[in-house]
Amino acid sequence: MQPAAFGATVVTARPAEVAAFYERHFDLKIALDIGWFITLRRGDADWELAITERGHESVPAAVSALTESGNVFGFIVDDADRLAASLVEAGVTLETEVVTEVWGQRHFFVRDPEGTWIDVIQLVAPDPEWLAANFPAAE
Repeated sequence: MQPAAFGATVVTARPAEVAAFYERHFDLKIALDIGWFITLRRGDADWELAITERGHESVPAAVSALTESGNVFGFIVDDADRLAASLVEAGVTLETEVVTEVWGQRHFFVRDPEGTWIDVIQLVAPDPEWLAANFPAAE
């Protein structure tokens, strides 16, 4: 069976604040807001980001008890440097510098107000030597 869509959820005591972060910095739009549960989307993407209030009856107690997120959300953007500068200007602390990786990513890490890790990725051309060493031409 193939899923019809994909969604990720941030569990937080501050749903509105976390949703506002994604609206402001990642151009996501609220699709549903019932206070304790908010969904955000970008255009007609077949995925969504949900924000659920910690302690709500729909959230398993074991999940509500977690205070540190080990999840990493990856967002592909057109310009990692521009977004990094915008985040810093808004007072958001970057967790890493913006770096270019040999495998074809220019990226950095940041955390949302709940502490969820976000890998902000701009796709770039991979290093030709790395590419040749890791994907040799089929013979």
